[in-house]
Amino acid sequence: MKKILSIFLSAVLMLSAVSCTKEIQEGINTLIKRISDLETVMISINEYYSNTSKVVAALEDHDMIRSITPVKSGEGDAYLVTFVSGQTLTLIQGIDGISPNLGIRKYDDGIYYWTVQYGSEEPQWLLSNLGLKIRASAMAPLMKIEDGWWQYSYDGGASYIRLCEASGEPGKSVFKNISISDYFVAFTLSTNQVFQIPTEAYFNRVISACSTFSSELSLATTILAKVDTTMAVKNISQIMENNQPVGYKILLNNGKEYTIRTGKDEQPFTFAIKRDHSDWMDYWTVKIGEGDYQWVIKPNGERALASSLSGTPRLSVRDTLDGLYFVYSFYPDINDYQWLRDANGNLVPAGSSTNLAFFKSVSVGTESVALTLADGKTIYLPFYYENNPLIVFRTPSGMEYNNQTFLYTGVEANTSYTIEFTINYAPSRLQLDAIGMDGATVTGITRSSADNTITGSISFKTPATLSGQTTRILVFMTWGSQVTMKVLEFKNL
Repeated sequence: MKKILSIFLSAVLMLSAVSCTKEIQEGINTLIKRISDLETVMISINEYYSNTSKVVAALEDHDMIRSITPVKSGEGDAYLVTFVSGQTLTLIQGIDGISPNLGIRKYDDGIYYWTVQYGSEEPQWLLSNLGLKIRASAMAPLMKIEDGWWQYSYDGGASYIRLCEASGEPGKSVFKNISISDYFVAFTLSTNQVFQIPTEAYFNRVISACSTFSSELSLATTILAKVDTTMAVKNISQIMENNQPVGYKILLNNGKEYTIRTGKDEQPFTFAIKRDHSDWMDYWTVKIGEGDYQWVIKPNGERALASSLSGTPRLSVRDTLDGLYFVYSFYPDINDYQWLRDANGNLVPAGSSTNLAFFKSVSVGTESVALTLADGKTIYLPFYYENNPLIVFRTPSGMEYNNQTFLYTGVEANTSYTIEFTINYAPSRLQLDAIGMDGATVTGITRSSADNTITGSISFKTPATLSGQTTRILVFMTWGSQVTMKVLEFKNL
């Protein structure tokens, strides 16, 4: 600062020798005051750039905004922003900055870097002394004025690089505008680029919607793939939000409860189970927007077979630098997710989609519940009555049963097993049959009756090789004109 004042005092003496006019003296005083003011606000400037760097770091770290509230500021519109990580920042929007203008801009690699703009010229990259761009999230330039020059440091003040003379002319702030919505906080930069950071409340709503949607997919797998045709509705109740019906809770006779949200909003995608008539197997498909249905592909490149929960997609979202996008995965590798893409390979944005629904409508009749799917297909679930036969299986020794996936695991190839069963509420002339699928062979069935209860066992032999694939036993109960089927699925996990 002493050097700056000495320069101007010398100028004053020289000018006084020529002319001591009032206008010249006032101009000198104004210039001295401008630079003095810059020295005064330097701390605020560096704090402002530091907070800008932290916002970009939050974006890249996929942090979310817990709250944002307006605060008083003598410099312009300011907001106190609290992130989920616990970090709290005060951000100022739309104020005049100081020339030269520092800003940030996204490069072709998707990363934000610092820029500098002189007057009305186009912004250019702010470079290190090695000529490299400076990543905005890594550090904030440390600014100072020395010997009448703007200088910046990217190593915490160890060294400085000259930018331009300190004229005291006004510039632009990094954030041209900060826009708040229920879903995101949008930051518009001085370069007119926009990036968004999602709010925690919105992210949680989307995750909850994805969880409910995944539950509906698992229900659809069970119903449409006919894993268990003994299912019936024990209880159904309507879900209300803001005094409006949004879906139903359905309790089945197997003890599982499902939440079904009926879709009223425009859906970004439609999942459906379609049969491939070349092999007569049912597979999961998805349609994005108004496009055609595509096969849902698993990480191993195979189509997702709609025959067990291991082939049922689990929907979720992931945060990127450009917002939230839908992903899907499969049990048991639920963290091995894939991006949901349209026919052109583009990611499907979550946007404001918090009313996801696999079922379009639910109609409750006197004898059954009609579920209409998003693709227009309608399926029916009968109401449960106590006199319907109910079959229960006991897990054989050496195996484990997962009631989330309906899979028996721990089986070996080319091995004989026996699984015991109990049928309650059995009619007097109930017939029990079983057949093997996928290479399995049923070798025998035993049964004994007492009142309306039947106990017995089914013996079977697994195929010569399993290689991670499943093998199935289909169990049929027939009485009168009624036929029900349960599928027992075994895997050598």
